[in-house]
Order: sequence, then C-alpha cells, then structure tokens
Amino acid sequence: MLLRIVTATFFILLFSGCEKRQSYEPTGEKVEIKTYKVGIHPYLNSKKMFDSYEPILRYLEKRLGDVELKLETSATYAKYNEKLYAGEFALSLPNPFQTYNALQKGYRVIAKMKPDSVFRGIIVARKDARLKKPEQLIGQKVSFPAPTALAATMMPLLYLQEHGVDVHTQLTKRFVGSQYSSILNAFTKDTVAGATWPPPWESWRKENPEKARQMEVVWETKPLINNGFIVKKEFDAKLAAKLQQLLVQLDRTSEGKRLLENAGFAGFEVATDADYDVVKTFLTRYEQVVGEKR
Repeated sequence: MLLRIVTATFFILLFSGCEKRQSYEPTGEKVEIKTYKVGIHPYLNSKKMFDSYEPILRYLEKRLGDVELKLETSATYAKYNEKLYAGEFALSLPNPFQTYNALQKGYRVIAKMKPDSVFRGIIVARKDARLKKPEQLIGQKVSFPAPTALAATMMPLLYLQEHGVDVHTQLTKRFVGSQYSSILNAFTKDTVAGATWPPPWESWRKENPEKARQMEVVWETKPLINNGFIVKKEFDAKLAAKLQQLLVQLDRTSEGKRLLENAGFAGFEVATDADYDVVKTFLTRYEQVVGEKR
C-alpha cells in the first residue's frame, strides 16, 4: 500500500512539473503605442473629413511604426481654433492664417499642401443671379464660412473691398459655419452669393452634380501660400523628420496618389516657419484696406 502511494505521488509530481515547463511565458519587452491627436481645420464636413483623411493617417501609421494617429474633427472654425491654440493637437493641418498664429502657440511647420495656386478665394452664385460685377452685391446678403477662414472669407472680403464694395456698410455678411453651408446658402438663394475656396467647391460639385450645373464661379482672388502641416515643438524630432519625408513622398507612390485623389488635393512639400511670413504681409494689407485687425 505504501509503495502505491509513493508511486502515485511521484507520477503526480512528475507530470505536474512537465505541464509547468511546457507553459509559454513571453520574455520580450512590451511595445508601447503612442497616440497622437491630429486636427484638420474644418474646411470639409465631418463625414467628408474622415473619408478624406482617415486613410491617409492609416497609411502614415503603418510606415511610422508604434504610433496611433487619432483624427479629431471640429464642427466650427471657432472650436478648431480653440483646440489648436490651446495646444490640444500634436499634429495639425490649419489654414495659413491659423498656421501663422500657431507659430506663437508652440508649433512649428514641417510641410505644406501643394500647389499654392489652389489656395485662393472664390465667390460662387447661381447662374440665374447673372452676377457680372462686384457692385451687384451692394445691398445684398453674401455667405462666408467663418471670420477666420483665410481663403474663403478674408481673401474674398479684401477682393470685394478693392473692387468697389464697402464690406462693412454695403454688404450683409452671413457667417454660416462651414464651406458647404456657404455654397448651399447661395444655391438656395438665402444669399445672393457664397464665398469658399477650390477644394470644398470641387468636392461639393462631385457630390451634387445636378445642383452644381446651376452654379458658377463668378470671381476669384489671387492665390496665397497653402495650408501648413504643423507639429508641436516638443514633438519627437526623429519622428517629425520621418513624418515629413512620408508626407512629401505621398504623391510618388500609386497608393499615395490614390489617397490624395480621394482627399481632393495634390500632395505635400517641405516648408518651414519662414514660408508663412507672407501671411503677415497679407494681414497688413487686409488691415489697411478692409480696416479689420485679425
């Protein structure tokens, strides 16, 4: 009996020890995924913004390694400005005016959208409005996305002021919150014309071909520098350099070209803080002619 007990105990210990040795315990270090919040100024509605930029962020993630790029949209320019100037975004794509302001809020420029020729204001209207001269807007309502929309508000206001329309006393300005809303207000005749800029105009035309056939671009401004791609100054320098390289090479790959076409712009090129000195020159001109300090 004693022999059986000893034998049974031996086999229990033997097999329990084998089970322990066969169990797998990982010995490698745990990879830490760093999450970075990305903000895009709201020149598109939230759905279109996600459709355009989420695929680009996933493309960048795969090539940056061990990072998560989290897109956060903003319903209005005011809300986006609040987040940007508070330093909530690690990476961001603001308009040139916002880019220039962000340089004093802890950011630096690593790239910009291209080409600069598309960064211009346009004023659209229904064809049946038969607008030929800016003076036809005197006494009328005109829609704009937001006071701080550079291409779609400030540049058109400067254009109109320079072409004989006092934008303070001879115009009713309606700030409607987004580029699409500005266009739609003109389409529905809530305003006689709407100010915007080429990328959202082209997107709206593709999505609304029947409505677009009833609309036209009546005036456009001279171009300025395009949107800047900025990072926080404390952002990892090596990661920023890799990100910059990926951005400027995006249009050199078939996948990248497809993503850019979906997003509705040509790509990125290297840029620095100094490139945005031209915005200061514009703001000086704007203050002199329009009489508003931004």
